[in-house]
Order: sequence, then structure tokens, then C-alpha cells
Amino acid sequence: MILAYGPRDPLAESTVVDWRALFSQLWVRANGNLTEVLQDLKDLVDRHNLAGEGRGFDDVLDDLEKQGLIKREIGQILPTAGSSATVRDSIFEMIFGGLERGLPGGHASPRTGTGHTPERQPHTRAWQSGDDVRDLDWNSSLRNTLRRGAGANGLEESDLEVWESESTTGCATVLMIDVSHSMILYGEDRITPAKMVAIGLAEFIRRRHPRDTLDVLAFGNEAWRIPTASLAELAVGPFHTNTADGLRLAREILRKRRAANKRILMITDGKPSCIFDKGRLYRNSMGLDPLVVERTLAEGRRCFREGCGISTFMIAQDPALVEFVELFTRAVQGQAFFTGLDRLGEFVLRDWASNRRKRV
Repeated sequence: MILAYGPRDPLAESTVVDWRALFSQLWVRANGNLTEVLQDLKDLVDRHNLAGEGRGFDDVLDDLEKQGLIKREIGQILPTAGSSATVRDSIFEMIFGGLERGLPGGHASPRTGTGHTPERQPHTRAWQSGDDVRDLDWNSSLRNTLRRGAGANGLEESDLEVWESESTTGCATVLMIDVSHSMILYGEDRITPAKMVAIGLAEFIRRRHPRDTLDVLAFGNEAWRIPTASLAELAVGPFHTNTADGLRLAREILRKRRAANKRILMITDGKPSCIFDKGRLYRNSMGLDPLVVERTLAEGRRCFREGCGISTFMIAQDPALVEFVELFTRAVQGQAFFTGLDRLGEFVLRDWASNRRKRV
């Protein structure tokens, strides 16, 4: 359950507050600024009497200190060395903890044979030259020997059977996050849920699929990479939306990855409104500019030709955005979702899980 951005408000259902979860969301919302986190937390505690009967904000600070989120030194409150890791753990549990149990665990391809980290199947086949001896099914092999009337010492090559295995593949993913000004416009905070999804997905892949890779990039007037450890600090700027440059950078990142399956996941709330043209930033926020659209579609097609599957997650219903995404999705043979904010994490994780399989 997502405390601030889920379909329900747990504060209205229970007087028991998960201080670690609340602190973690405020941490992401404040871009890792502890002073702002504590001020927001104090305002919430005072306004809603969250600390409970006979308790105050100092008691809440005691709880946070016991959980290793803060430390109090002479005249100041500081984050601990493990604050960021604790925040990542908490966000992962909030967003993906209940979903991961129902997700497939491997990266199976539709063909069988010897592969990287093969997954054993429930059936066997006759041994062939080149098969790994570690895959031998000795019980079936010995049964074949006995059926011929030979003893256990009469095992022959024709008796051997091996466990069938399904070749597995790695998945390289780039998550693109829109950081244009509209992500915090009109009083709606869209960047915090996007960052929380990125943090949660990074933790999910690290824990469940350590051979996979996740790279995160932000795109505004231009695109740049974000270390996963610094996702909480990512902030929106006075930017337009250069989707083409984000796709370019995603393609360049994935080109260097040797995974069999490559995915681009794009979270955005606005149509593309700028591109680089002859070394200069060309901007037009009015409607769908033909030049901007064509350059963006062209970059998407390059991604498709290089084997990168693309899924777009729209967290707004602006008509121009919907029109562009329909054009874009057809051009790249991708997928598109309108998720809103409350189920963004679920849509992203389920799409990532269902599209990890290598297409042969």
C-alpha cells in the first residue's frame, strides 16, 4: 500500500502509523532534504495528532532514531549512513511487496536447450553428445538399463537420459522519467510517485534478478543518467519535454548491454515539446509540432530496429499526449498504458515482468 499515492489513505483507517513508510515518502518528495522532511513530518504530526495520546514529535524522533533513519548529535539531527538504504527497502515493500509473489521468477525463452542459468523442466530426453553431465537423470537412465535386462553395471550410452532445460536470458532495462515542469504543475505531484516506482523497481531487480540490469535516465530539455542510489534526489526543473533525446540515450545505453532482451519503460505526463536541431534546442509547447513529432518517432523507430521494446506509461490524459502516444506506439510496435498515479507501480512491474521473455 502506498501511503500518499495509493487508492486509500491508511491514516483514515488506523491510528497506527508506519513511521518508516511515512518518513520514506517524505524523503523522496523532499529530494532527500532532511530538514524539509522533518518539517513536513512535524506538520503532519501536529495537524493530525499522529503521535498518539500523551506523545509528541520528540517521541516520533525517538522512533525514527531507533529504526536507524536519523541520529541526533549536539544541536542537530542528521541522516544515518543507512538512511538511504532503509528508505529504498521501505519503498520496495510499499509498492512491490504484495505484487512480487505473483510474478514469474525467471527469464525463460520459448526454446529449449543449454542456456545461461538453465531452468530444469519436469521431463527428460535422450542424452546427446555435448549435453552437460550435470543434467543427467540417473534414475531414468538406470531404469532404461534394467529394462534391457542388464544390471546396474551394464549402463550404456543409449540408456542415458538428461533433464530437459529451458534456456534463460538476461534483461536490460532503461527507465525514462519525465522531469519537465508539468510533473509538479497545478498542484499535482507526479514526480514523487515516478521516483518511488524507479526506486522500487531497482530494488526488485537487484533482489530477484541480479543478472539483469536497470539504468534510469531523466529527460527534460535534454536527457541524462541517474545513479539508482541517487533517485530520491531527482528534482523537476523548468524544462520542456525532449522525448527524442531520452530515447537516444536509452538506445545508446542498451546498445552496450549484452542482454538478450532489452526494454525501455517511459513514464511521462506530457507530449514531446522540444528536440535538438542542428545543435540548438528547438522548442514549441503549442500542440503537436510536426518537426518535434517526426524526430521523436524517428528515434523510437531506431530503438525498435535495434531490438528495444518500448512501453509508455501516461500519468496524465492530455489530448495531445494521448494522440502522440497512439502515433508513437504504432511506430515502434510498443505498448501504452494510462495508469494514473495510484497504480503506476503495479502497471510498471507487471509490464516489465510480462515482457522480459526473449522473443525468438
